[in-house]
Amino acid sequence: MTFEVHIAEQADAPKLTEVFCAAFSDPFNRTMFPDTPGVRTWLEHNLFSGMDAPADQVMLKVADSSVPGTVVAFAKWRRLSSGSSADHDRQPEVPAARWPEESDAELCDRFFGTMDGHHREFMEGRPHYYLEILAVHSSYQGRGLASKLLRWGLARADEEAVEVYLSSSPDGRPLYQKYGFQAVGGSFSPFPGYEQVNMIRPVRKEQA
Repeated sequence: MTFEVHIAEQADAPKLTEVFCAAFSDPFNRTMFPDTPGVRTWLEHNLFSGMDAPADQVMLKVADSSVPGTVVAFAKWRRLSSGSSADHDRQPEVPAARWPEESDAELCDRFFGTMDGHHREFMEGRPHYYLEILAVHSSYQGRGLASKLLRWGLARADEEAVEVYLSSSPDGRPLYQKYGFQAVGGSFSPFPGYEQVNMIRPVRKEQA
């Protein structure tokens, strides 16, 4: 079984949505985005829209070569320059006031608003790579796919000698720590029993 990383296309939106729903199935995420036909349609048209537009972002997918046409994981990376705000020139991943009817709009506003605010606070004016989202289908977790998607951005950040920023779920934290990310600014709890942590991977110095 071989897993390959490719650039995702707009036609992959239904498959990316399937991965999203399988990966984010805890009570917190299910409250924000219940797994309903309406939410899936919304995700396809909003969360994964415009993948081919901005030059500073890329949506990656992982394909299982043993099952043609499958998508088993994905990640969205962005490259932000020193002259741009962490929020000013980004397309909102989940635009407020346009949540699915089944969603908890107040929770969505609070969670994504806090994440955007922290991103601006810690990284505005500093060139960096930003990992906006990473998801692995529940049936494929534990096979190193998250590391594959993570290393794609880390390699580019190291080539350019810039920092990497992300906001981590509780489950993702050990992986990011393994790759040198450090918590910054404490954590925030948008939902009982759930803590999100802002993390930065410092610039890697050249080895002598």
